[in-house]
Order: sequence, then structure tokens, then C-alpha cells
Amino acid sequence: TRLTGQVAERIHPFHLSDVYYFEAVGERVFACTKAQTYELKIRLYELEKNYGEQHFIRCSKSFLINLMRLESISPAMNGRFAAHMKNGETIIISRQYVPDLKRAVMGGN
Repeated sequence: TRLTGQVAERIHPFHLSDVYYFEAVGERVFACTKAQTYELKIRLYELEKNYGEQHFIRCSKSFLINLMRLESISPAMNGRFAAHMKNGETIIISRQYVPDLKRAVMGGN
């Protein structure tokens, strides 16, 4: 699946499989790949709806992670977990999303 995103006033195509995570910051949504971060013209809930069946899962109000780019998860403070991505970044998983993420990781979503 190919998407398009904006970087410095230019539109670039990229593959969904290259995305480590989608992040919402205020009213803006970004796709983070190994090479680049793209600004998208789509809402996070729309990405979740469109790509939830393709290994993307919500892990907080502002993050949607690619399970195929997940290295590991570990307990964090206050019942939360941390998602350790293959690009070296760590994303905190909100308590309410921990059960879904555990099911997806353990059960092979």
C-alpha cells in the first residue's frame, strides 16, 4: 500500500510497510519511517480504521504503531508498558491500550 506525505512543501510517496508509527501532534498527523517523517492529510482514527487489519494498532491517544516494526514491549510505570521499536525509539503504551496490544503481540493479530 502506498501513501503520500508532505516534507518541506513537497509531496512524497512512501510504502505503508515502511512506517514504524503514526503520531498525532495537535491537529497534525505524521508517519515516521526509517528515512523520513511525513506529514499526512488524514486523521489518526482514519488510519486506524483503514490499516488496523495490516498490523497497525493504537497504543495511546496519539500513537498508532506497526506491529511488524515492534522489537519488544516491557513494563513501565503506573501500569503502562513501553513499546521498543526496531528503529530504537520507545513509545509509551497507555494503560487502556495495554490489553489490546498484549493480545495482538501474544495472539498474533
